[in-house]
Amino acid sequence: MRKPTTDPMRRPVGVAAADPMRRRVCLAAAAACAASLGFSVAPPVRAVVVASDHGRVDPPVVIPDVPVRCAGDGASAGLAGLLRGRATALHLMFTGCSSVCPMQGAIFERVQELLPDQQAHGIQLMSFSIDPLADTPHAMRAWLERFDAREGWIAVAPMLEDLSRMLDLFGQGQNALETHATQVSIIDRRADLVFRTPELPSADAIANMLRRV
Repeated sequence: MRKPTTDPMRRPVGVAAADPMRRRVCLAAAAACAASLGFSVAPPVRAVVVASDHGRVDPPVVIPDVPVRCAGDGASAGLAGLLRGRATALHLMFTGCSSVCPMQGAIFERVQELLPDQQAHGIQLMSFSIDPLADTPHAMRAWLERFDAREGWIAVAPMLEDLSRMLDLFGQGQNALETHATQVSIIDRRADLVFRTPELPSADAIANMLRRV
């Protein structure tokens, strides 16, 4: 079997579907990462999905302009409209998460440190809630403040009726109410999904891809 390519912008060859062993390895790695970041990891309420594929999305997938609620004032906006004209890194989360979501937040916080001029270059980060009933605009704003998010890092929640569709797009088709992947979706300036990272990618990898989109 050929080994997957290490080029972060190319789809790997021969990536097999997730199995129980890969799942246990991923969870162990997540726990180790949490410890290194100073987080105490409680037994997760929702399991982490080891996604079956990552790499370039070819052909790119057009992001639908579904309505989303934004952190803070709760203003409604179209998702594609928020993405268009910017290079975006999007991750799934829910504000009540005590396991991998804080790690993902810490990674995005580091991405902002690596891209101090992100606004000038049209780069943004997006935390996308998978718990639209609990994640109110106030809760999402508190999530962003927790990680010292600056302008250019936004949080949104879809309407409940659109959640399954969004999980099919960003979460490898898993059930959002039970599980979510820790990949980051890279979306280009046309609001097309062009790349999915491996699980829990490094901040450096995310920053480098955003510079290239």
